[in-house]
Amino acid sequence: MKMRKKTILLIDDEPEILKALKTRLEANHFRCVTADDPVTGLAKAARMNPDLILLDLMLPRMSGLGCLRNLKRDSHMKEIPVVVLTALGDAEIAAEAMDLGAVSYLTKSCESQELLDVVKKYA
Repeated sequence: MKMRKKTILLIDDEPEILKALKTRLEANHFRCVTADDPVTGLAKAARMNPDLILLDLMLPRMSGLGCLRNLKRDSHMKEIPVVVLTALGDAEIAAEAMDLGAVSYLTKSCESQELLDVVKKYA
């Protein structure tokens, strides 16, 4: 019996980051869908109900925290685990993200194995 690949929605405005994440996760048997802004990300999340969302915080059109707030307010999307993956290593912002419902907060400088471990834990 073939298992369904878990789907990860990647929301980041940096094409190189999206490409690197997608390559790394797909090599580890995940299906990845990308969005380069939070408005598109919210629409894709609503449409496809991914197993996990990797969310950047510094984004155009809406902050990552604003996107997280919207995800957690929506009855259909609030159960989707959200991992914040950002360049911001700020303890206050990390605490706010966790208070809003993120399951984990990683900086983009984290080891790729750490990222993979978190994705496997929550997806």
